[in-house]
Amino acid sequence: MHVSEGSIPSHAYRWMAKTAISAIGISVALMIFAGIQGPSAVVVPFPAAPPWPSWFTHSHPAPALVAAEVWLAVFLGCAGVVAGLLALRQGWRPRPQGLIIASVVSVVTLMVMPPLGSTDMIDYAAYGRIAFLGHSPYVMTPGQLESSGDAVGAVAGNYYRSDPSRYGPLATASEEAASDLAGDSVARTVFWLKVWNALAYLALVLALDRLLRSDRLRRARAHLLWSVNPLMLWAAMAGGHNDVVAAAFGAAALFATGAGSRRAPLSGALLGLAAAIKAPFALFGLGLAWAARRSAYSITGLALGAGAVLVSCYLIVGRAAISAVTGIATNAPWGHTVLFTASRILHWHDAPIDAVGFVGSALLAAILVWRMPPGPRDFPAVRVALAVTLAWLIVSPQAQPWFYAMVFPLLAVTAASRLDWVVLASATIMGVALLPRLFVGLHPAWLPEVTRTGFDVLTPLALAGTAVVLVWLCVTNDWRSAQLGSEVKVCRHGRARPSRMAWSRPLG
Repeated sequence: MHVSEGSIPSHAYRWMAKTAISAIGISVALMIFAGIQGPSAVVVPFPAAPPWPSWFTHSHPAPALVAAEVWLAVFLGCAGVVAGLLALRQGWRPRPQGLIIASVVSVVTLMVMPPLGSTDMIDYAAYGRIAFLGHSPYVMTPGQLESSGDAVGAVAGNYYRSDPSRYGPLATASEEAASDLAGDSVARTVFWLKVWNALAYLALVLALDRLLRSDRLRRARAHLLWSVNPLMLWAAMAGGHNDVVAAAFGAAALFATGAGSRRAPLSGALLGLAAAIKAPFALFGLGLAWAARRSAYSITGLALGAGAVLVSCYLIVGRAAISAVTGIATNAPWGHTVLFTASRILHWHDAPIDAVGFVGSALLAAILVWRMPPGPRDFPAVRVALAVTLAWLIVSPQAQPWFYAMVFPLLAVTAASRLDWVVLASATIMGVALLPRLFVGLHPAWLPEVTRTGFDVLTPLALAGTAVVLVWLCVTNDWRSAQLGSEVKVCRHGRARPSRMAWSRPLG
């Protein structure tokens, strides 16, 4: 049970709060330092474009050193968030304005750094350049752009040269806009893409703060799990993945349902925008449908809102986009076509085990919906969306750390429970295991072996362990869920009673 700050001695949480602040600060500083060092085992090389960002030097750090920097950043980031959440339980109430300022400074600084830990932003730049030149990124590949002699293609062709875009039309529009502003410079294109990410990240920061403004505890928890969470700053801002833009639209769709059925078309439209960036965000629609299940008007509004956005977007870009994103245009038998299409939408691409993934995700989602802790009463679509998305991440044959941008905004408005530790642990293990596997030429010899072991062994074991823990928590119903989301007020007769902002029902 949470109590007011005045009823707990300050020394009970002071050291934990200091640990949280220090660990989070050092974690973000290590990310920034790794970016400033320039091309390395975790920073993809591309020509700078001074005075424009991305800004970096060419210090040529040792691969083992820079790998240790980012591994330490991820571990410290997780430790900082855990310490902060524990401090909140003990009575710490940080000023929300301070957390927002820290988030803004971190986001803006990472915005002007080169992308770390992934080459995806180089792919985005290539697809944007292809679209700007009047071609379809759903047909033309980065390798073909390179063959044309284009400066952006010369960099992008070194990576996923044979793959057309699998991102939605709205993602392509944002990439084309960045290319239009940047010309033939990869550095400037990456910068503008990071600007879109920063705007989306901070919009979600402000939205969470505004929605939870009446409860200081809930605001602090949301900021720890999203605004200053180094795991998300690493995946969304340092890595530069477009998941954060989709997460902003998707979370807005889920949060809007709290206002009632009148906003169903708006929620549907926001869901359509999220899915028009990355198709897996369509999973949020299950949470929206569950929240609206008793209202035919709401279900219709959701369908019309989402359909209007998606149909309009795909009509603009053409049939090739539908084929590239969903794989519908295939000559395989019907059953294989359905599996292949669903695999493409969920960004899976290992057909032999996709069927197992579907069954496992469905079973785990059902178990989580059955026994996961109660969701926030003011956001009724969040609980099911969180359960389904988490099940997809845990059982996914091709999970990535940045996919957790789907989960943390929802966890941020959910009552504290053991689910926090499960999500933080799995996101941390995956973040470490998938670094820096995308880069070649690593030395000493043990480093590529460690990264390969992390990807091939540690990640599957971590996901399997997470699934086992989640099932065990569901079966035992031992989530240790906080029953109150706001301060406890004391009645005249000395008994504690919850304030009106209680936001989680007791577990049954």
